[in-house]
Amino acid sequence: MWWYFFGRKDAFPGADGSTITQVTGADPNAEIISIYDSDGATISGGSITGLRLENVTTSGVLSGNTSQIYTIKNPMTFIYSTKVPKDWYTDDETYQNDVLWGNGEKKSSYDPCPVGWRVPNNSSTTYGDFSMETMPASGSNYTVYAGRTYANMSWFPAAGGLFLNSFSLSFVGDYGCYWSASAGSTVSAKRLYFSYSTLNPSATSYRMNGYVVRCIQK
Repeated sequence: MWWYFFGRKDAFPGADGSTITQVTGADPNAEIISIYDSDGATISGGSITGLRLENVTTSGVLSGNTSQIYTIKNPMTFIYSTKVPKDWYTDDETYQNDVLWGNGEKKSSYDPCPVGWRVPNNSSTTYGDFSMETMPASGSNYTVYAGRTYANMSWFPAAGGLFLNSFSLSFVGDYGCYWSASAGSTVSAKRLYFSYSTLNPSATSYRMNGYVVRCIQK
């Protein structure tokens, strides 16, 4: 699986393993595949090995109140924020961008999906008519069910999420989180979320968290 931050085009490496083998107790975490520099050395970001981290307020990250230019030049850098709006794009709600993945009519140049496909506009309507009945868990064991199936046709792995407040890939094999292209509020965006006992096709999350993108045909 690959991870995306809301509105960013470039993907980040996922778990070093599967959603089944990475479960470890009540708070399942997974090791992230490391990122390497041009010399083959593992990148380190502070106390974190294998990731390059920058606070959105670090000098040089913001240009004209957004990090858009910086992220284009540094596609494999994780940008985080410790304050609201907790957005990689800006540290000021005034400058947040709700349409980086498109405006609902046309996909943008930042949409990571291939031609003819796009990030779904609103997870509550374009991912499907999800319910606990149409999207059952794949097993009865809470720690190893590893995903859900939609109408016995599509498999949605419980891939967890990449949380930049803890700089960790967490809840792998436990929760499923899939971005939509729709803003939820000034500080959030909409996503499909499920666990073994819960399913919410229009949940919201801070935009600096990393989740899976599942493309749909336009």
